[in-house]
Amino acid sequence: MFSNLNLLALVLLTSLLAACSSSMPPRQTSPSQPPASKTTPIERPAPPASSSPAPSGMGPRIINIDPKPEFQGNATDGIDPNTPLETTVTPRLEPIVKSTTKPYIVNGETISPMSSIATPFTETGHASWYGKKFHGRKTASGEVYDMFKLSAAHKTLPLPSYARVTNLSNRKSLIVRVNDRGPFGRPRIIDLSYAAAKQLDIIQHGSSQVEISLIDPTMSASPPASSDTVQVTREIVSSSSTGTASSASALSSANASATAGAPTSASTVTSGLEANGIYIQVGAFGQEENADRLQKRIFTAIPETQTLLNKVYNGKLFQVVLGPYPDHALAAQAASQMRDQLQLPALIFTR
Repeated sequence: MFSNLNLLALVLLTSLLAACSSSMPPRQTSPSQPPASKTTPIERPAPPASSSPAPSGMGPRIINIDPKPEFQGNATDGIDPNTPLETTVTPRLEPIVKSTTKPYIVNGETISPMSSIATPFTETGHASWYGKKFHGRKTASGEVYDMFKLSAAHKTLPLPSYARVTNLSNRKSLIVRVNDRGPFGRPRIIDLSYAAAKQLDIIQHGSSQVEISLIDPTMSASPPASSDTVQVTREIVSSSSTGTASSASALSSANASATAGAPTSASTVTSGLEANGIYIQVGAFGQEENADRLQKRIFTAIPETQTLLNKVYNGKLFQVVLGPYPDHALAAQAASQMRDQLQLPALIFTR
């Protein structure tokens, strides 16, 4: 009996202790590890500009820019000075990359690229260059950037397109193929490839004031027309360099052989070429004043071409033509001079 009473008392005591412990608040303990503190995200370099457009209906795409150019300090370190550089490019009609014609946003600014070759387009401002840091990387047009070719980056010009760039400090001029977007972050209008900047003497100073003129290949490559049948060989002169002295000699010989029917005034316009022979077309324009400017430029640089300069109007275009030349060899040498000294496209044809 006593044992049963003791057992019952033990059970009641156990139940009472359990009830009391369940009603007590839990014990506060110190955490084993301190709580994580807020930190500032690590800044990382921005990736290069992406050429992929925004999804339909999402508005202009926003791109992060890996800033160009690369002219500061030791920008030419590691560049082999013996690497051959492209010296000339011939404008040709190429399909524009559609994805590069859509508006995009950089640093809060919405930029609307051109969707077609619209001339005349002329722009004046500062140019700089970019080199080995971007060599081998993709451009905005999807091509691989080659610093040893004559190319350039522009904010709005069609990709690809061709433009003449003139260094206003020394009047050196050449044609570049525009295949990339930029420049961004600095007040510049164009970023040139290493090859282009070197030929324009921009490498040493890093930047220079330039003039840009967009080229319409359909105008500069159109064969001249006349009232007679014109046989066009469409032979673009090789870009191999020839000496200026030999080219000048060729022009002088051709000048002496020019027929009496050749125009003697750079301002004279004809509807057709009067003499048979070999000719070189160096430009074609919708406005006569542009043809006059080209004639004046050629005559100023090479005065012996005066009696060889022809301005032909075919009802649509004013075409600047040199000739006639007595043989193809002299015409080829003169065309090389047009390309090497004045960076003009040269189309040889026979009438």
